[in-house]
Amino acid sequence: MQITGANLYLCEGEELSFYEVLLRARERREIVIGYRLANTEKAVINPPAKTERRKWSVKDVFVVIADKE
Repeated sequence: MQITGANLYLCEGEELSFYEVLLRARERREIVIGYRLANTEKAVINPPAKTERRKWSVKDVFVVIADKE
């Protein structure tokens, strides 16, 4: 498990749902299980509103399961 910068999956201000981010991570053979917004201290694991679209920042981070490179 690792923390990955949002810039690997999206561009600044891009409006995507968590599910769409998950699909982008899948293309990299990674599984996104949660996120932490740049202006918060707590991560959200298994967010309930996966299809709700939001504007992301490249300062946000994602909690990812991936092989070490």
